[in-house]
Amino acid sequence: MTEGRKEAPERPGVLLPEMGRHLFGRPATQRYPAEPIPVPKGFRGRIEVSDEHCIGCSKCALVCPTDCIEMVADKREVAMGERTVHRKKKPIVHLMSCIRCGLCEDACPTDPKAIYLTEAFSGAYGEKDVVVE
Repeated sequence: MTEGRKEAPERPGVLLPEMGRHLFGRPATQRYPAEPIPVPKGFRGRIEVSDEHCIGCSKCALVCPTDCIEMVADKREVAMGERTVHRKKKPIVHLMSCIRCGLCEDACPTDPKAIYLTEAFSGAYGEKDVVVE
């Protein structure tokens, strides 16, 4: 035995009871997506874009630290209270790059928010470029 390093004491018969407990016990993991995962209140999950409230100001794309929000051409009129705004762009969010920081939601000037984080769990995706429009 080297100095500073201790070897585990030999205990015969410890391995089989340990294997039995884990073999016939409950699994340590959850069977997602077969069983839904409970999320806490205030959880920042999947990002959503409300097209009818978006005025195309691009503030969400400007504050995004990962540049996952892309503004694409989409001309239409949006009612904002008593006035009408002529929108030229709309946001598209690339979900695989989004870190769910919530800065886009904070920067959005509309009420209700046009871009927001939901409490829905946003699971894994098989495609490289999943977007929310």
